[in-house]
Parts: sequence; structure tokens; C-alpha cells
Amino acid sequence: MKKKKKGKLKIKNILILVLSLLLIVFFIVKLCSRKAFEVEMKTTTMNVGDVYEDNFKATFKGEDVTKKVKVTNNIFSEKIGKYQVTFTYKTGKKKYKVIKEIEIKDKEKPVITLSKGDEVTILLDNEYKEPGYKAMDNYDGELTKKVSVSGKVDTSKEGTYELKYTVTDSSKNKATAIRKVIVTKESPLDKSVKDFKLEGIFTNVLLAETEDKGSAYSDEFIFAGDSTALYYVINKQITGKRLWHKEGIDPETALTNSIYINHIETNKTFIENFKEHKPKKVVMTLGTNSAAYMEPSYFIKNYKKLIKGIKEVSPDTLIIVQSIPPVDISYDKKSSGINNDKINKLNYYILEMCNELNVPFLNSAEALKNENGTLKSGYAIKDGIHLSKSGNEIIMKYLENHAYEED
Repeated sequence: MKKKKKGKLKIKNILILVLSLLLIVFFIVKLCSRKAFEVEMKTTTMNVGDVYEDNFKATFKGEDVTKKVKVTNNIFSEKIGKYQVTFTYKTGKKKYKVIKEIEIKDKEKPVITLSKGDEVTILLDNEYKEPGYKAMDNYDGELTKKVSVSGKVDTSKEGTYELKYTVTDSSKNKATAIRKVIVTKESPLDKSVKDFKLEGIFTNVLLAETEDKGSAYSDEFIFAGDSTALYYVINKQITGKRLWHKEGIDPETALTNSIYINHIETNKTFIENFKEHKPKKVVMTLGTNSAAYMEPSYFIKNYKKLIKGIKEVSPDTLIIVQSIPPVDISYDKKSSGINNDKINKLNYYILEMCNELNVPFLNSAEALKNENGTLKSGYAIKDGIHLSKSGNEIIMKYLENHAYEED
């Protein structure tokens, strides 16, 4: 019995010894395999354009030495690729280095901007004209030419149609944008004075609301037209140097009659003056008197000749055609002459003309109307037609926050 017990005890001791030796070997191997200087980077990838910031932990023989480490790199964050970050730790006469890799990637999608917004309304059986789009990428730059457009618009059938714009950059980041095109038979011409609106019609030329550009924007414009333009000077919104006008002029007489610039007779027509001076930016307003006596088709025929003539002789001039302002409600009670219904219809036809000629249209008339669709009280002088100072201030502010923006 004693011999058996001694044998078991001997085996047990041998096992303990073997296990102890294995543990000693394990810790020796671990100690030998561990590097004296180690660095752990918390960031191994960056988005192109981002600023590299040191974000690491360094240890020397298990001790935290992060604050004592010198870091250098060859990173150029504006270019995709792999770069090296070198960590150097000096202790005594010895230097220890660790080199890590960081990769610059482009993780951002391109941005597609749809000119005139993501919703366009057109009338039944009218041609759909693509308002335009632009694609920009943070790394590749402009990608507009690589945009693909899918979807169809059937202008012969009422409904809401979708056009899908897609572009992919060199890093395979894909962007999409959707434009809704609403085809409707509801024409503003069928609406009452109270319900008349041009919002959402021919939106590729109808100037939409923008951030307020202030007087720095409006000060660049010359104001041309009939007596409506004259009142910008009378109300001291502009100086005479920025006024091209003739009282009582209409689209027909504007083709042949001479005009005034800065209150001086030029003995030249609008078109002749545009040819000579080639102004940079012009707001054109005609039609207040015409609404009383001129047939819309004849009015538009001559207005079109005028705008085409101006564009031919001064192609670099930005022409913004402005709506005819509403008049006092008293004119709607008269059996003949000017009234708001006639003005509304002319404004629709002017917008339609602008769409055909691809000329921006400023629908400032909407800012002057009350809830009944007529001119707000206080916005006109005693005649109920020509705008007062407060009325013209509304026009100027509308111009500044419905700015024309280059695509």
C-alpha cells in the first residue's frame, strides 16, 4: 500500500513540475515575442480632405509613453492613397521606431443640384424643357457630363412623372436625385382674380425664392420700361442713371419710339440703346397701359420682337422680364379699361413668352396683392396704378430674394 501511495505522489509531483515548466516557457516566449516599443493607432482610414490628427497610444515595455513620442508622416490628405506615419521614441542613446499605415479614401457621394428645383409643373400638351442640373464631387470636381437621366414625361397625359438623375464618382460613390414633373390641364387663365397664381408654371424661367442678395445685387440692374420704371426714380429707389424709359410706351411703340436715359432724350429706340451701351443687367417692365386696349396676342407678338431684338444686339445682357403690377380694386368695378383680370392674363402670356425665349421672369406682382388678388392698400399713389414708395420697396426686396442664379 505504501509503495502505491508513493508512486501516485511521485506522478503528481512530476505533473506539477511539467506544468510549472510549461508556464515558465509560456511567459518567457511571451516576454521575448513582445516588442519593447509598441504603438496602437485608433484611426487607420481618413476621408479625403480631412485633417490628420494624432490619435494613438504608445507603450515602452508596457509603460505608457504616448506623450514622449515624436510623430512624422507623409500624408497628403487631398489625394487618395496609402501613407506612412512614423512614431519615434528615444530613451537614453537608443531610438525605437514603429511605422504604421493610414489610407485616405473618398467616402462622400457627389451632389446633384437640380436647376429650378425638384418639382416642375407644365401645362398639358406643352413641351417639357429640361431646366438643367449640375453634379459636383468633393474629389473629382464637376461630374455633370457623367450624369445619366432616366424616366419619361408624357405631356399629352395629366399626371406626375419622375425623372431620375444618377452619377457615380471614381471611388464608386453613387448619388441620385429625383425631379417630379407635374402635367396639368388647370391653366391660370381659367382662375378668378382672387385665385390666380403663376406659382409652379414654367418653373424653368419663373424665378424662385432665394436667399436675400441685398442691395449689392439689385444695384447692378438698370430698370427699363414705361412709367412703372420711372417711379423707381420718383420714389428714390434708384438714380436717373439707372433708368431707361418712356411714359406710355408699350411693346409695339417700344420698337420704334426713342427713349430717355437719365431723363435725357436719346433719339434712339430701346434696341438701338442696347446695341450701343450693352448693359450688364436689366429689369424690363412693360404693359400697364397695354392691358386696357391691346389684344394679348398682339401684345406678345411685339414684346417678343423687342426681347429678341435686344438679345441679338446685346447677347451678354441679362434681361429679366418683370410682371405687370396689379391695380387698385376700384378698376375691377369699371366696365372698360384696365383691370386685374386683364393684367393677370397678360402676365401669364408674358411668362409663357419668357419660357419660349428662355428669359427669366420676375413675378413680383404676387408680392403686391392682398387676399382678394388686387393691389394692397398703400402700395399705390392716388391714381391706384403707379406704385408708391412702399410698393416699390416691396418690388426691390422681391428682386433681391428672387435672384437669378447661373446654373
